[in-house]
Amino acid sequence: MVNDAGLLNPDEKGTLWVLSPHPDDAVLSCGGTLYRTAQAGLPVRVITVFAGDPRDPLPPFAQALHTLWGGGEQAMAMRRAEDREALALLGAQAIHWDLPDVIYRRDAQGQPLCQGREDLFRPIHPDEAPWIERIREALDALPWEVGDLLLAPLALGGHVDHRLVRAAVEGLSREGIRLGFYEDFPYAETEPFAGLPGWRPCRVALGEEDLRMKAAAIRAYRSQWPIFFLNEEEILERIRAYALRVGEGAPAERFWFPPA
Repeated sequence: MVNDAGLLNPDEKGTLWVLSPHPDDAVLSCGGTLYRTAQAGLPVRVITVFAGDPRDPLPPFAQALHTLWGGGEQAMAMRRAEDREALALLGAQAIHWDLPDVIYRRDAQGQPLCQGREDLFRPIHPDEAPWIERIREALDALPWEVGDLLLAPLALGGHVDHRLVRAAVEGLSREGIRLGFYEDFPYAETEPFAGLPGWRPCRVALGEEDLRMKAAAIRAYRSQWPIFFLNEEEILERIRAYALRVGEGAPAERFWFPPA
């Protein structure tokens, strides 16, 4: 199904809430839809779940990433500022929770849970299970209204923080609130999602302005986009190519809705 108007009906009351595991995930995955929804006059709120500052001492892998990103000890503050800039371009409100990124977390014995890049893409560690409940509690405290839509990551690519967010929302049940999932870009480029039994896809049609605004927002993540893209021109090229793929020839972003 293609929805030219967006995921919410502009004539009805409702807020689009999007859970982004890290600063940049929501914009990379569904920035065009965020922009279209805001342009239609509907409220858009993006919650970055793992946006908290690290505690000393920094694990070695986290230190290496801080060096790569720049920002030194203020690396997460820098990333939150990038997120606010990017979301402002799209007309969305940025909300940052203070939960720590996996690169900062430690197990019950005090050992870093992330020793290297391979540890980013692993199943949820038993010591991390409490974070699922923390996310659910934070979601329960939000000012929900009937007609709201919550979008969460499918966790394509298997990043543990994406897995934690998906696990948290799968146990969430609120009357009158719809739940959908977005395809994690850029992981979705190589790990396409074909749906699950009973799941319904919905494609939001994107115009050239939507794609260009999404690319501009991605460029605001100056510490991050060079990790995923060769240059600034490639940003628009790749998001357009993926939009054409999921839109079957017409640019779109695709979302998945489980059975009610």
